Amino acid sequence: MKFTSPDRPADRVLYHAVSSYQLLEVLLHRMVRRPGSRAVLILPDFITRKYPHYRRLARGGFFDKVYLLPYLRIPHTDESTVTAAVAQWYDQTVPYALEDFSAVYLAGAHFYFSLLPICRSVPFVFFEDAAGMLSRPQALYRPLARDFPLHAAIALRYGLFDGSNPLVLRRICLRRAQAEGFCPDGAENFCVEDVLEALPPQARRKIIRLFLRRRIHTRAQAILLTQRFAGLGVMDPPQQRALYTRAAEQLHGIRLIVKPHPDDTLDYRPIFPHAQVLRQKFPSELLPYVFTRSPTQIYTFDSTGCENLRSHFQIIRMER
Repeated sequence: MKFTSPDRPADRVLYHAVSSYQLLEVLLHRMVRRPGSRAVLILPDFITRKYPHYRRLARGGFFDKVYLLPYLRIPHTDESTVTAAVAQWYDQTVPYALEDFSAVYLAGAHFYFSLLPICRSVPFVFFEDAAGMLSRPQALYRPLARDFPLHAAIALRYGLFDGSNPLVLRRICLRRAQAEGFCPDGAENFCVEDVLEALPPQARRKIIRLFLRRRIHTRAQAILLTQRFAGLGVMDPPQQRALYTRAAEQLHGIRLIVKPHPDDTLDYRPIFPHAQVLRQKFPSELLPYVFTRSPTQIYTFDSTGCENLRSHFQIIRMER
């Protein structure tokens, strides 16, 4: 049974997120832009593989309610079947009519949930997928088209890679991370790095405890941020292993701590036997605040996570 007006508060808002970065981003957006609103968060069911303790988001007061949408049970057959399944699972999972939210914020907008506001003509605010991706929609489309062609075709048709859908009220992005010469007209700038830095230390520690129970002890000089190249279809797993084996040779002699991407499945311990390899999964944007003694440099190939770390680390980009 849906809760509908006139009982609903006028400031109930809905957020949707898929990735670690998006989760942190919408959490911060809710804190600083909608602090007085009652906020509902929708996450994909597969996020529990990374964050089984997702219920802390509600228990900690970051959101009033958190619901898992069963993406894994949506059949990839045709658009009408997908749309019907999204609507069915939403109506069974979330006890609020979509039309009764005063604002709908969609991160991971190219995922299937966006079909619901589109088919119900509900305007929404669009978050770019990752820092700088608003100007690089093909970087999202290509790997998705390879593995899930129907999904990619639907998202492309409805302007869900670049936020061009007519129901999009405005787009939120990190302006400084966009491709050179790209001018995101009318887009709202939102910098996770700046927001985190401006938070009171107690509030920031509360966010960190969602992902890490204690600070990380290290004597490393530098951090290596890995990327899931194989998962994105940029290369196959042996090629990714070979790439990081070459990186290990290049970084020999540097006291290193390896921070794997939350979705990267490659085991880096044999590749970097003398480095500290983190097993904890957390957004890289929290790196400035999680160490007892912080490294000063970050090595990466082209991780988007570095775009929100510029003020805290020297970023060193390696050649592939």
